[in-house]
Amino acid sequence: MNRTIADQIMYRTGKLAVLYYPEVHADDPDYTLAGDVEWVLAEAPDLDSVQRAELQELIGRVILDPTGNREALAHAIYAAARV
Repeated sequence: MNRTIADQIMYRTGKLAVLYYPEVHADDPDYTLAGDVEWVLAEAPDLDSVQRAELQELIGRVILDPTGNREALAHAIYAAARV
């Protein structure tokens, strides 16, 4: 993963974190957190399965609780990008 992809993952995750609210399922019955996470990772098709699983977990946690989880995601993303 390069810096551009890392930045895109952080941007997309942040965008979804701002848009998420606990009642989203009531307003959009088709909503899934997994779908949001896959949209974020669409920019990084070359991740190995271990990296992808780690990032899926972190991205989901950031969408649900940005304040408590964004630092861990940033560290993982930029470490993978070797920035």
